[in-house]
Amino acid sequence: MSKAAMLSGAPEEAALAASAERANTGHTEVAAQTHPSSPDLSAGPLGTDLFVPDFVTGSATEAGPAPVDDRWAYPDDEDPWLPLLTRSPHRALRLPDGRTWSWAEYGSPRGVPCVLLPDRGSSRLAPNWLLHEEQLPSTVRLLAVDRPGVGASDPIGLGGREQPAEDLRRMVETLAVGRVALVAVGAGADEAFAFAARYPMLVASVDVLSPRLPGAAARRPWRRSGSARPGAVASWMGAAGRHPDLTRESTWARIARSSAASVLLGDRWRDEAFRLAVAEDVAESGRDWTTHGTGPAAWVAEPPALPLPVRLWCGQDEVGTTAEDLSAFVGARPNWSVATVPGASAVLGAWTTVLETAALAWTTSGR
Repeated sequence: MSKAAMLSGAPEEAALAASAERANTGHTEVAAQTHPSSPDLSAGPLGTDLFVPDFVTGSATEAGPAPVDDRWAYPDDEDPWLPLLTRSPHRALRLPDGRTWSWAEYGSPRGVPCVLLPDRGSSRLAPNWLLHEEQLPSTVRLLAVDRPGVGASDPIGLGGREQPAEDLRRMVETLAVGRVALVAVGAGADEAFAFAARYPMLVASVDVLSPRLPGAAARRPWRRSGSARPGAVASWMGAAGRHPDLTRESTWARIARSSAASVLLGDRWRDEAFRLAVAEDVAESGRDWTTHGTGPAAWVAEPPALPLPVRLWCGQDEVGTTAEDLSAFVGARPNWSVATVPGASAVLGAWTTVLETAALAWTTSGR
């Protein structure tokens, strides 16, 4: 009797009979095959949430491993294993205070790391509608974050305080990419400048799309009308009414009655994919869109002197903070500039140009 049979308590003859039966039926066991460049992601700090459970739907055969579902095919990448990093709904890390900080990745894992800081009212899902009908450059790895209390990121507990610079620092250190290009939308500039001012060595450039400056009334502390104007999502929600169904075309028809929303949206709201993307984004962000600052942000009150390119993107027909307002604000500050793009806003329609510019700054940065 063999050692294996003795340990299992089964006679050796039974084991031999089972082996002969498999040979007679033509059954062949296929060993699992792993791509040599594929890392063991399940053992990493992010856990097994990196995998989509049903991304393999076929069955193993004698010819090789199970085929990969066409939903997860990447025809533009010769190595089908590398995009595993982009197949999870989100990635996350655990912060020292116990909170979870999450983000979603878009594009090529080999691309330039561009951290997207969405506007208030948006989440890590914002790129799904921000880049509507636009091409994500193949050289970009876009990482859209969830601010605390939004989406899959835990809120700050009682007695805690928001520290976006420290949260972003731990994310960049976890990614181990050296430095990142920061791309912010609207109020996302608050987090971008807080991080860049404290850790400029970890930032290649800062690009802010449609930044919002407060009006002259903000200099009067007893008046709240001077606070920065709400962003696109907050404006849309204000025009949509209570408990709107953002998947319905009739809801967007009501939103488009506003002249500002009509100019910005164009006919995008007639596309069901656009409506669904916005609805999913707003659902992740909860009612965060109702929160607006009552005064100028820190970077507006005291613009930081940064040893890196800072670009403020603005539409030629911007109705909020205009290109003239931004030019007056930037003045003669070194490394700061204002870039204008066609349309009523830089939020929609300029992403290919913005991301390509950010990727170029990351590549040419000699710091």
